[in-house]
Amino acid sequence: MNFFRAFIISVVALLFASVSLQAAPSDPLTWRDSTWDFRSEDPGDTTQFSVAKSVGVASTVLIAYGAAYWLVFKKGWWDEGGGRFRFENDFDYALNLDKFGHFASGVMMGESFYEGYRWAGISEFYSYLFAGFSAMATHIAIDVKDGFSPEWGFSVFDVLSGTLGGFLPMAERYVPVFKYVDLKWSYWINTKAYYRQSKTGVFTDDYCNQTFWASFKVYRMLPKAARQYYPSWLAIAAGLSIDEGVFLHDKNVTPHREVYIALDYDLEAFRPQSRMARTIVKYLNYFKLPAPTVQVYPEFHWYLLYPIKF
Repeated sequence: MNFFRAFIISVVALLFASVSLQAAPSDPLTWRDSTWDFRSEDPGDTTQFSVAKSVGVASTVLIAYGAAYWLVFKKGWWDEGGGRFRFENDFDYALNLDKFGHFASGVMMGESFYEGYRWAGISEFYSYLFAGFSAMATHIAIDVKDGFSPEWGFSVFDVLSGTLGGFLPMAERYVPVFKYVDLKWSYWINTKAYYRQSKTGVFTDDYCNQTFWASFKVYRMLPKAARQYYPSWLAIAAGLSIDEGVFLHDKNVTPHREVYIALDYDLEAFRPQSRMARTIVKYLNYFKLPAPTVQVYPEFHWYLLYPIKF
């Protein structure tokens, strides 16, 4: 069993090649110490597998899937006439930023499935593992349906992106490099170019107003002696977005990617003590909050509270 766990963790690792409430660096490490194992479960929170809770989780999932189908997918494009199943790798769509979107949706699925499995009494490790496979199965099911759509197709790379996202929570728990970096998302409507040409109006496809970030936890990277001089909650993030030209369909406008460097907040540095508080922080930390930001490509701009541009 130890070999099996080591194998799974190795696979996950290969897939992902001021005032602070943080205790002083001299304080002894505990299981709650956000510097190293913020995600670890409280050793005192032992749970036992419950059939009733498992049924509750399954029922909630079915209700959520049904709501998503009737409110989003059927309304959006699945109500169109179907055809023969086909594959399509849409590498030109949204300058591939949609792959980051599929990744982000996989992350939210992975986190939600994990909480459900853990609540039902499944062990921490297997809750993470099953959550990743559940996110993968969900993306496969969605893309199979897309495969019969007249305007879409089954995208292997969309499924792969969503699957990687589903296993990110597991990677953050067991792969050391994720103790030093967070993957985040921000959204603010600065242009309505997408909504003017969209049939569905689903904000998750509004990629010109979305930015995907890698947020580096500088405090954790510093030598121990230097940490007392640096705010533990202050991180530095690098972001990727696209401009509205992607949705203008104007031959005279060339769409391009945008690169940003920004200050960020590591909410885990505030070390919430209860499991519920840590769960809330875990979800909030996936969202990049407004902060001073510099656009470095293709042009130079400075924003006080990006993603809000004013």
